[in-house]
Amino acid sequence: MFPQYVRTAVVCFLAAWLAYTLCENVQRIAAYYVPIPVGDYWRVPQFLKAYQTLQIASFWRQHNEHRIIFPEIVFALDMLLAHGRMLWPIVCSLLCYSGVWAVLCSTVASDREIPSFNRCCAVLVSGILIFLPGSALVLAEPFLLQWPMMQLGVALAIFFLKKAADTERILFLALAISAAVVATYSSANALVLFPLLIAIGFTVRLSKRFMAVLIVSAVFFVGLYFIGYRFSDSNFRAVLLHPAYFLAFTATYLSMPFGNLFGPAFGVWLGSLNFGLVIFSAIRSWRTRLLGTPAAVVLFGFYAFTLLTIAITAAGRMDPGDPTFGSARVTRYLTVPFLNWAVVVLLCYWIAARLRWRFGLAVGLTGFYTLFLLVGVYKLRSWQEANEAEFANAQVTAMSLDTGLADSELIARIFPSPEFLEVFLPPLKAQHLAIFSRHHEDWLGKSITQFGGMLNRTTPGQIVAIHPVEHGLEVVGWVNSSDVRDPYPRILLVNERGQVVGWGRRPSAGLPPDWLSPQTPEHESWVAFANLAIPTRSISAYAVARHGVVPITGVRAVPALEGASRSDVDKAIPDVTWQMDKSWTLNETPTIPRFGWKPATSPIYSSWQHRDENTGRIVAEFARPPNGCVSMGVLHGPSAGGLAAQFLDADTGAVLGEFPFRDHDYLWSLWRVRASTNVKRIRFVASDNGKDWGQWLAVTGPLGCW
Repeated sequence: MFPQYVRTAVVCFLAAWLAYTLCENVQRIAAYYVPIPVGDYWRVPQFLKAYQTLQIASFWRQHNEHRIIFPEIVFALDMLLAHGRMLWPIVCSLLCYSGVWAVLCSTVASDREIPSFNRCCAVLVSGILIFLPGSALVLAEPFLLQWPMMQLGVALAIFFLKKAADTERILFLALAISAAVVATYSSANALVLFPLLIAIGFTVRLSKRFMAVLIVSAVFFVGLYFIGYRFSDSNFRAVLLHPAYFLAFTATYLSMPFGNLFGPAFGVWLGSLNFGLVIFSAIRSWRTRLLGTPAAVVLFGFYAFTLLTIAITAAGRMDPGDPTFGSARVTRYLTVPFLNWAVVVLLCYWIAARLRWRFGLAVGLTGFYTLFLLVGVYKLRSWQEANEAEFANAQVTAMSLDTGLADSELIARIFPSPEFLEVFLPPLKAQHLAIFSRHHEDWLGKSITQFGGMLNRTTPGQIVAIHPVEHGLEVVGWVNSSDVRDPYPRILLVNERGQVVGWGRRPSAGLPPDWLSPQTPEHESWVAFANLAIPTRSISAYAVARHGVVPITGVRAVPALEGASRSDVDKAIPDVTWQMDKSWTLNETPTIPRFGWKPATSPIYSSWQHRDENTGRIVAEFARPPNGCVSMGVLHGPSAGGLAAQFLDADTGAVLGEFPFRDHDYLWSLWRVRASTNVKRIRFVASDNGKDWGQWLAVTGPLGCW
């Protein structure tokens, strides 16, 4: 037996670690915050009018195979009462997640048959585990509220059902059924909850009267779920045909996120160990007549629901052709395995104390879990950073929208169809919801002096790169944040007349990986966007410091080539003379990826021809249109190496505009240049000298514009 001071030191250490982990988790959630809908959350702006006119039927609409009534109520209230900033869903998600942990821990903490030291260690270690950094990847996404809300409903339903069996009070049965309804109508995975509750009811010897009420409730609420229901494609056949893969898929799901420490085989092994520990604990509990205790009922019941959830997920997502089990590793499922690991930890402490296993002493278990968690946190850093990139990309897009820009390539980072957002983005802007609630659009055209006095010094930093986007510029640079005493200083972009034309800052989730370069220090880089609705020839950058505005060294000219949108494009320019190498062909681009909108009235020439190693040159020459505006649609592969294109004055060879290719641009881009009246004929020249993977180029014919 360890002396009291050792046990006190262990508890203090674990409590401090839990407090640190919880604070870090909250900080990460705040750092990942994106003030604009992302992905599936665009369902909310889509039904905004229905919320505002109190069309209750809108909540019955499915999201894929789910009815998400209760999460959607939170989404609607956030839109109607909190300016659509999406803070309510995030706070609610964190509270539900913490609530599940509290319910699970309460069953062990209230068991007076085990020492208080064991109970403290069980609660603290399980808390450290569920609040590890990876959980923030789910809790920071407002739409994923459905997972923690469903899990809280499951935990409460099982907890109150056991209470109803022990006390025979109808109130606890009503609470159990209510919690089950919330879970069921938060995610379709909880359709298995009512059958599970009925099985648990038989196990805990629920009275016949209560069992009748529970069964009738199950029939009613599950039956109600399928009124007007649209069934999606399932994968049950694959589950039956590939049972070994299904078991490996289940084990991988159970292992997350620690299954990412090494290869797929490690995830299968670790998940199998997870399952084996629980089965062993269940057998020992049954043999020692502990299976009917509150801790056993809630913990084993919650674990059983996790297994049923995995089975449903496998039926819809499992791909026997994927040896990495990618569908079991996606981050949106993470709260399920995280809380499942908490169940395993609680069971280990509980069963070891109940059966008085010497090898299962609390100090020994704590030492093992401490080592396991420390190794896990260290080894999973790269996995964590890779997933953070999604939030960084979304934050950059939010900055561009904040300045009034709507570039298709940037919008694709928050939703795969820019055309969809063209319909539902304007109402958010008109009603000042989400990021538009900040009213930053009023800054455009204002004098820089309105943001504070100009400090008589410059700050270390520079503009590193300027990239045209639709109707604006994307500007990347760096600034010494310690010099302005702000880790995320506001950056203002100013034209040659001292007018503010844009703004930005360092994304709190970090600069997207594809934008990092040796010239942009990771912790001092910033991104800003300029709206060229304000006439601008040159760009300067300023950092907003505590006591004024500080200029950042350097002035950059606005590129001659502008980013254009569909609405800027006119019909194809006639009488174009083409010259091209044999590697260029008509209307040949990869068919699998979605490249977004492209002009339908123009031919497309591509160097792809089903192989990336093709190289060659294409030239188009044509007369300058009357208004001097010429545009061209361009598409390239994932790698821009070896690709180049220019507009030239055909008579003098002077460069009118260079096309700004860069990696990871996947959509058709429209670029335009305005040729002066001195230019009589324009030549477009494009070359593909890249032979590596993803290095190919496609262009439309020249198009008129305005």
